[in-house]
Amino acid sequence: MAATPTQPALPANAVFNRVSGTSTSQLTIPSRVNYRNKLLDFFVTNPPSGGYADISVGSRVYMRVPFQVSNSFLIGSPVYKVKGLGFLWYFASELLKDVGYLPDAAEDEDINITLSSGATRIDAYYLQYQTQDVTSHSIKGGSDFPQKPFIDIFTGSSTTVGTGQKILSENEPTGLNLLDNTGRISPTTTYEVYTLVADYVSSGTNNTEYQRLHVFDEEIELYTPLNHEGLLIDETIPANDLRFDLRNQYYFRQDKPYLWQPSHKMNLLVDVAAVTGTGSPLYVYLLGLKTKTGVATGGTATAGGA
Repeated sequence: MAATPTQPALPANAVFNRVSGTSTSQLTIPSRVNYRNKLLDFFVTNPPSGGYADISVGSRVYMRVPFQVSNSFLIGSPVYKVKGLGFLWYFASELLKDVGYLPDAAEDEDINITLSSGATRIDAYYLQYQTQDVTSHSIKGGSDFPQKPFIDIFTGSSTTVGTGQKILSENEPTGLNLLDNTGRISPTTTYEVYTLVADYVSSGTNNTEYQRLHVFDEEIELYTPLNHEGLLIDETIPANDLRFDLRNQYYFRQDKPYLWQPSHKMNLLVDVAAVTGTGSPLYVYLLGLKTKTGVATGGTATAGGA
């Protein structure tokens, strides 16, 4: 199921609000009887490098949003916006072209943003509005809606020079991850990928020069199927196809999202050109829209399996 091609309007009667976190690692938008709350954006001042924020609606983690590491820029303070949008709102508006997918909490659900570790501060923008249905969890953006924005997060590290290394493992909350333990997508899930991000420390005492990323759908290498050279992610040159910088609107754009089919095996392989000191980990993010009709797979999976 493809994302809606036209941008729907936000609720006409909504009141725009902002809120700051009560701690350096969590922010809560409390539920309100007879109202819905729709998260539009959140900001983290000095986010932990390579960390993430889990956005929960009620008792469910709606999505995990990763932070930058070194050369990319995703999340920052409220200063950093493009067209007035921070990362989350930009992701829904500019990539998915449908802000309806942003988290929409019923009257009995809090929205919580929880960081992997503390930052300087957390801030958020949200809409509060009344509608005929303030109880449903299954409207678009609801905690039970089968389509959700999804950022598949992979991390790994190599201290060995060589090509085709299988070092990346998925890092998602249990029940939210895309892959099973063999690296296959759930048989009841499809995943449209709109862009990819690769980020890592590429200078200093300890760093690894990650040169290429190979993305395989079963036995077919995406993006470079003829010569199998892979996507260029070398920040030492620097020449990174997959650097994402919200501030300058740098990102890897495809002519259309790539649709991963149910039960297909995803395999991510990395070429390493050089290692300095103890090296540095690689972070790869796939940004897209996940559609599911069954129960999510659990556990932590290696991309491509054993």
